[in-house]
Amino acid sequence: MALPPPIRSKRLRKLFTLAIFLVIVSCCCTHFALAAREVSTGAGHDKAMRERYEKWMAEHGRTYMDSAEKARRFQVFKSNAHFIDSYNAAAAGPGGKSRPGLTTNKFADLTEAEFNNFYLRRRPRPPSVAVGTGFMYGNMGLSDVPANIDWREKGAVTPVKDQDSCGCCWAFSAVAAVEGIHQIRTKKLVSLSEQQLVDCSTGVNNRGCNLGDMDEAFRYIVHSGGLTTEEAYGYEAQQGTCRSSGKKAKAKIRNFQYVPPGNETALLLAVAHQPVSIALDGSSNAFRFFGGSDIFGAGGQQCTTDLNHAVTAIGYGTDEDGTKYWLIKNSWGSGWADQGYVKIARDVTSNTGLCGLAMQASYPVA
Repeated sequence: MALPPPIRSKRLRKLFTLAIFLVIVSCCCTHFALAAREVSTGAGHDKAMRERYEKWMAEHGRTYMDSAEKARRFQVFKSNAHFIDSYNAAAAGPGGKSRPGLTTNKFADLTEAEFNNFYLRRRPRPPSVAVGTGFMYGNMGLSDVPANIDWREKGAVTPVKDQDSCGCCWAFSAVAAVEGIHQIRTKKLVSLSEQQLVDCSTGVNNRGCNLGDMDEAFRYIVHSGGLTTEEAYGYEAQQGTCRSSGKKAKAKIRNFQYVPPGNETALLLAVAHQPVSIALDGSSNAFRFFGGSDIFGAGGQQCTTDLNHAVTAIGYGTDEDGTKYWLIKNSWGSGWADQGYVKIARDVTSNTGLCGLAMQASYPVA
């Protein structure tokens, strides 16, 4: 193919040069426009996140010492919000149908390390300690108990409480179990004092807001003559001097027993008769930010068997899809999960229970 003749006219050469220049300018303008649009979009996202943060602060009554602390907490909030949004987007089913989701709840401005330090300070109990205490429901079978039970409906559960930033979940778990058996025996529901346990149950394993065990709390209640009421000995979210002297006990127990470890059937037999204290792994972000009335674990939520948190099993059942669950009362306030309660998938592991919830369970005997 023959090449075009050279451009000899000065005017044509100028026009040709101008055309090339215009093409280059057009490409550069397009590039900078796209770059500016990306910057604008990023700024828009950051603005939307800040608006979301301000709304979250207002909803939760959050204030900070100064602007520097607020700025630092915003970065933590943004990181947690990105995790929550990404998790929920990935959990959406075909056609965008929603599955169990996470929410920017009151923990959204805490780092993972801060959350674990404030809320998950339970000491694991050596497995050998659970041997030899007896199990009063051991001669029963599944045919002897109802297919589902919710101790709230039977009046044996006080409203959800909030341990705040004191790592004494062990005290709330033990108190909820004692409140339950007290109501079952006396037909009187009384809100009992967690602060009494925080201040007074101070053996080798129980250290106020730092760590503790439900079984040692039960031992204290047995030997001290019982627990007084929440009203008489109010919660302060910090350990203080024991002030139980002169306060009348409103609920007493004779002893406590362990549920055979790694046995969800045995745990169900116990929960069928009374609320039960259990330990589990509460450290996953999926658990920390879990929201709604869905079943934790049914949507693929993951956890370990590191027993770092204490809660109370107050029931069990099966949903309309046939998924079995445990009904759990937590101590993170009514703003967490389903008004402070959560359903956790049942019979999905062979030995430990999901999140290890069948590994270390115990209950008071009244």
